[in-house]
Amino acid sequence: MNASIGNQENSQSQFVPFAQSPLWQLQRAYFERTNVKAWSTGEVPHYVTSNPYTAKAYAQLILGFLRDNYTPQQPNAPIYIVELGTGSGRFSYRLLLALAQLAETVADHIPKFVYVMTDFVQDTLDFWETHPRLKSFFESGLLDYALFDAEKDTSLYLQKRQQTIAPGDLSQPIITIANYFFDAIPQQLFYIDEGQAYQGWTKLGGYNPETPPTSNEALASLSIQFEYHGLDEIPFEQPSLQQLFRQYKSQMENSYLLFPHIGLNCLLNLKALSLKGLFLITADKAVHALEKWQNRPEPQFAKHSGCFSLTVNYHALKAHCGILGGQALLPKQSSLGITVGAFLYVKNPERYRETLLSYQRHVNEFGVDDFFSIKKHIEQDIESLSLRSLFAYLRLAHYDPRLFRQFLPQFRALASQADVATQQEVVRTIQRVWRNYYPIGEDEDLAAEIGILLHEIDLHDEALTFFKWSEKIFGPKEITQVYQALCHWALDKPDVCQSILEQVLVHNPTQRIALHFLKKLKHQASLASNQVPE
Repeated sequence: MNASIGNQENSQSQFVPFAQSPLWQLQRAYFERTNVKAWSTGEVPHYVTSNPYTAKAYAQLILGFLRDNYTPQQPNAPIYIVELGTGSGRFSYRLLLALAQLAETVADHIPKFVYVMTDFVQDTLDFWETHPRLKSFFESGLLDYALFDAEKDTSLYLQKRQQTIAPGDLSQPIITIANYFFDAIPQQLFYIDEGQAYQGWTKLGGYNPETPPTSNEALASLSIQFEYHGLDEIPFEQPSLQQLFRQYKSQMENSYLLFPHIGLNCLLNLKALSLKGLFLITADKAVHALEKWQNRPEPQFAKHSGCFSLTVNYHALKAHCGILGGQALLPKQSSLGITVGAFLYVKNPERYRETLLSYQRHVNEFGVDDFFSIKKHIEQDIESLSLRSLFAYLRLAHYDPRLFRQFLPQFRALASQADVATQQEVVRTIQRVWRNYYPIGEDEDLAAEIGILLHEIDLHDEALTFFKWSEKIFGPKEITQVYQALCHWALDKPDVCQSILEQVLVHNPTQRIALHFLKKLKHQASLASNQVPE
């Protein structure tokens, strides 16, 4: 990547402003093409912002905001919680689980709420519509979804309710969630020094607009060049963005600055839906201290197969929120991973005491980044953990299925030797883990792995339940059929066991375990038929 301060007239035919680069078109095309597979294949990182611990922290923040907005004479209208760039829906499901549980304890002291998942790809919405985990939330009215393009849309159409929310329609404030969102949408790039600002322009080497690349690997083959051109006027229409740009122009020294104008305009559009303002909760790979943007080099692209992400300028969100009279809540400690920020775009933000307290407790004192520091530490020595420690860490992680799967070999090593009471605790832990499980098409068959563990500790009825879940999600598989047969063998149901084993052998006549147990079954049947009654 190379850069220079250039002349706009000489370079315009080759370079375009960074926010208009074909990079962003390739980004959109990737998500349109891959849909939920972007997350199920692991190409796009999402675990940090979709796990149960993060969901519970968000639920606490939302609960605080709901309590701050409760009055006995409040309007009957609900508070809408709008998630931008929802993706697979895994975080939405886990957040709704946590929030519904918390809301039960204070049901008479919070406003009603409706969660709205959004994406700009209709196929993704269709995936949510048919997902069994979301069915009960749809039926209860707690959940809806909308096709929403953050780059241009100014209203929301809720497809389940067939209801349009237009500017000024809401009498309650709106809550917005944006995880790994600002890092992947168009933004401006500037070079600022000594009171002068230059706009970043880009050129893609190897890119032909007549035949744009369609494979996920194509992005890696493109080269990116930058040039910077002087500005005659501020390139934004919104007064709040103009003021923010002027602040940066007077403050920055020898700095390359990412300016999230599309994200900020999106927030302004959502805020305009409500007469009472907006509360944003967001998590991203971000920098929120102004001094961290001073003397900053050109942005680095983190490539994820066919898409990319950039470090987010949370300082811009903070300053913008302040310009509009709001208050930004950001971690006091530095973060090497994920940063969780909350932004009160409301009047008199100091009155939102429950929200401020929730952020202090669930982010500042011990937050998502702290949890992942501990998680990385325990992952290095799982084989030394006792069952008691395994239970404790899973409670801390709010029964995270991914962490449980990492613990499974240790559970299998220890659970068979445990007493009955401890084995029942294993079952209760599994039930809580399974409640958080939200399949999106990954290869890992957690249900089958749980079934094997339960079979090994002689809980065969419970094991069969999970083998049935495995078949429902992944279809019939030889290994799960064999284990189902073994469970029925242990439950003294030889006819069922034999029927399953015979089905296995139809597809694989040399299946060793099936042949062995079928031989034993026939031997037992032969002995029984040769018995002479007294």
